[in-house]
Amino acid sequence: MIVFQTDFKCPRCGRLLTFVEDDSAIWLGCDHCLRYVKIDRRGVRRYWNYVQHRVLWRDLLRDLYESFELAVVS
Repeated sequence: MIVFQTDFKCPRCGRLLTFVEDDSAIWLGCDHCLRYVKIDRRGVRRYWNYVQHRVLWRDLLRDLYESFELAVVS
C-alpha cells in the first residue's frame, strides 16, 4: 500500500488531500472530511501510456481531483 499527501486541497476544509494506492484501487480523499473518490485498477488502464510504458500520473490525479471536487460540492 502506498499513502502520501498531495498538494491538492479539499474544497470543503482546505486541508491537503491524501493519495492511497492499494491492491484493488487508487483513492484520493480528505482524511478530515472523510470523503474519498476512487478509481479501480481497470479504470487506471486509461492512463497507461503504451509507447513509454508508464502511468500518466498527472492526468490520473487531475481527473481524480475533478471527481473529488464534484463529489464534495454536490
